[in-house]
Amino acid sequence: MSQFAINADRSEIRSASSWLEKTSLEYGVPTKKALVLDQCLDEVLMNIVMHAGSTATQTPVELEFTINGAEAGKEIAITVSDSGKPFNSAEASPKPKAISLEEAEPGGLGLAIIKGLSSRLAYEFRNGRNFLTFAILV
Repeated sequence: MSQFAINADRSEIRSASSWLEKTSLEYGVPTKKALVLDQCLDEVLMNIVMHAGSTATQTPVELEFTINGAEAGKEIAITVSDSGKPFNSAEASPKPKAISLEEAEPGGLGLAIIKGLSSRLAYEFRNGRNFLTFAILV
């Protein structure tokens, strides 16, 4: 297990990505899987920065990296905890895909990316904090 914390600020997302890269190397996570984790983490953190509200900036965003299971069926999970507005990403519906180029709008695809790349997505709100866990199988 490895833990890290950042402020809910766009400028700190890169340091979270660097932590995840270092941690993935330390635990022998294959490069392609580490990139998937990084993409999901980036989307989660951008959602916090852009949508969690002013309460998200009052305490650090906490990150936790864990590996569960046997060598043949490991699950790598990242839990992101923040003090922003409660939002259950695991049950929220992704933005519908545009049918035409004229209907397409930038942004709004982060949730679809997270759900599409992760093998497990779980949410809990406790003690005034959101806990979102996304996982992949290795």
